[in-house]
Amino acid sequence: MNTDLQGFARSHQVTLFFVLAIAFTWTAHGIDIVTGLPLIPIGVVGPILAAALLTWVTGGSLRQWAGQVLIWRTGLRWYLIAIVGLPVVLVVSSTVLIVVLTGDPPRPELLPERTGLIVGYFVFQLFLQGGLEEFGWRGFALPRLQERYTALVASVVIGVVWALWHAPLFFVPGTFYSQIPPVLYFAQVIGTSVMITWIYNSTGGSVLLAMAFHAANNVSALLFPWEIDLETIETTLAVDVSMTVVYLAVAALLVVGYGSSKLTARKTIPGTEHTGGVPANRAAAAERE
Repeated sequence: MNTDLQGFARSHQVTLFFVLAIAFTWTAHGIDIVTGLPLIPIGVVGPILAAALLTWVTGGSLRQWAGQVLIWRTGLRWYLIAIVGLPVVLVVSSTVLIVVLTGDPPRPELLPERTGLIVGYFVFQLFLQGGLEEFGWRGFALPRLQERYTALVASVVIGVVWALWHAPLFFVPGTFYSQIPPVLYFAQVIGTSVMITWIYNSTGGSVLLAMAFHAANNVSALLFPWEIDLETIETTLAVDVSMTVVYLAVAALLVVGYGSSKLTARKTIPGTEHTGGVPANRAAAAERE
């Protein structure tokens, strides 16, 4: 490995990760939009590919980076929080707010027909869609950012880039992204990013639990007791506004309750070395000695 290239990559790990993840995904989505080739589903692997490449280039351990998904002994409560508790709180709170804002009564009779979709959609999201992104956003970028910034700042940075990473989908008709106002989507993603930081940090850097919440949160749209296009998971403006308010409120409560510095009750939070990576400052010091 060229030492100059490796040194540059070590000093700019997060920036390069963001650039490579966006470049791959935007390219796949752009080709799909222009030519019609079905490459949008391929775009989801942008973050995991960028994280794997940079872990290798910087001399880190791919086994340890990937091994974060094997951190599963986190206690039953974290599975309940990530898969059931937090998603249900978000849906129920948003539903109450929708009723308050619009007076539109919920239609719980619509939910039974969707229950059969939940498990399959969760597995799909966990292993083939949103869950895969967590190897990059949380499993690579978050620990590195937290070595320089507070957990809250790191979460907001990732949230902004994460939302921007989805940008091409705003121009694809018939998708969830094409119908939600971008400002609301960005706010929702930032709120979600804070929640996943809390889960990741509180479970000792478990990518598995981050994946689980990401997937469950995506699936939770099926639980809204109103008419929903099950193919695009298209929601109404009232749902979008209510979700945005609730997501930001829950994120704010977590920051107040657990502190903006670490967003966890633990004494320590995952750093670059937890991911199998090489910290830029340590690498630079080693090269000077």
